Order: sequence, then C-alpha cells, then structure tokens
Amino acid sequence: MKAGIVSRTDNQDSLAVAKKIIEFLKARGVDVHVETDTALSLGLDDGNSQLSDLDGDFIVTIGGDGTILKTAMEMKHAETPILGVNMGRRGFLASVTVTEAEQALNRVLDKDYFLEESLKVSSRCLDSDIVMPDGLNEVLVASSLPSKMLLLELSVDDDKITEVQADGALVATPAGSTAYNLSAGGSIVTPKVNAFVLTAICPYSYFKSLVLPKESKINIKLMKPKAEGMVIVDGRAFSAVKPFSNIECTVSPHKTRFIRFQSFYTRIKKRVMYL
Repeated sequence: MKAGIVSRTDNQDSLAVAKKIIEFLKARGVDVHVETDTALSLGLDDGNSQLSDLDGDFIVTIGGDGTILKTAMEMKHAETPILGVNMGRRGFLASVTVTEAEQALNRVLDKDYFLEESLKVSSRCLDSDIVMPDGLNEVLVASSLPSKMLLLELSVDDDKITEVQADGALVATPAGSTAYNLSAGGSIVTPKVNAFVLTAICPYSYFKSLVLPKESKINIKLMKPKAEGMVIVDGRAFSAVKPFSNIECTVSPHKTRFIRFQSFYTRIKKRVMYL
C-alpha cells in the first residue's frame, strides 16, 4: 500500500505529528511519499514529491481545513481518498483528531472505513480566457475593493433570478456549505444531497440563498460599469475580473473523496453545533 503525506509547514506541532505518522506507516510496511514542502520542513531528503505529482492509495493531511483545500486543489488525482488529521480550530473537513490518528490509520490499513464523496465546482469567466481550478468549498465573486458593494445579476440555467446589491455572491458545494456559506447565512447541505448553494454576501435586498440541483448552470454577472471584482476559489486561487464580466459555475467532472469513520450528522454536532 502507498500513502502520501501533506502537512501544514508553518506549525511545528503539525510537523511533529506528520513525522510520527510517517514513522508509523513505514513500520506497518506502507510505501510513504511526502509532499516536497513537508519533506523539506522535516529534513527528509528522499521519498518526496511535488503535490501535483503526489499519488497513493490515500493521502493523509495534517493541519486545518486549509491544508485539505490545498491538497484537494493541487494533488495529482482528484479522487484519491483523503484522511484529514485536524490541527486547526474547527477542522470540519478533517476526519480525526491527533489523538485518534493512529487508530484511524490502523482502520484504514484494515479497510475499516467508508468513503464520502464531495462535489466540486468548476468556474470560468465567459468574457475572457480565465479558467479557475475546481473548488471543493466554493467559488466566490466579490469586490476588488474592501467594503465596496457590487450590483450582481444572478441567473440559473439562463433564467435571470434577480439583481442584488451585495458584498458578493458565492456558489458553495455541500462540503463548502459549512464554511463561508454558513457564515453568510446559507443553508447547510449534507454530502448525500447533490446540490449547490447560491448565497449572497451581506445583500441589500430580500434575496439571501438558494439551493440548486448540481446540474444547474449558475451565472454571476457584474453589472456596475466601473466596479471590478475578484473570483476567489476556496480562498486560494484569485483572479481579477472587469465590469460586466459573467462568471459561470457548473459541476466539475471530478469529486473529492474523504475517508470517514463517523456520519455527517455526528461530525456536524461536534464541530458546528458544539453538542
């Protein structure tokens, strides 16, 4: 069996956990490949790969949701299962805590787990050649200037829904529905519901949020003649867009797969509702 390792590199506690996981997996006879930045931070000279080349039967991430989002966006095969070990604050995308990591790895090696598939969202600007990487959480269209509202036309399957004045609008996946979308007042969507959430950010109107089938084609168009915007995918990939740009969001042909041991509802009680 082959495993990839990706760790947050600006946190010594995360690196220490990554080192223990590498040693544990090797002791179990697993062929371990470490992402290059992680390997350099650990002082490892061999057995490392760029994230875009990292491959394996599964990949272990050590860090917060940001580490998982980076891995999901850049890893070689989008469908390679991810086991997230949470070293962040909330870590909703992660599967286990540090104290649970060794037991979880044993269960993975014994194939005692289930896979949870998460939709990804593709986006492109129809008025330019800009194509963004697929998002696991969301595609956000926001103003390029802080505290500057946009006038946005929101359309679904070429039907205009509304024009809304807002700080921005986002298209969230079920995985991303518990992230920025939740903070903005959008609905939580379970992973088994194949849907997107279209949510306005601080809207100056009655429109707030809409849950849509995954087959939907969602368009967000900037309507002010002098208002430029930004398209931001998972808080990692940024692209400037001009006034009247039309950003189209559709379901990606790729999915992210997570190694899970608990149901979605158990995780949401622990990490969102604090029960």
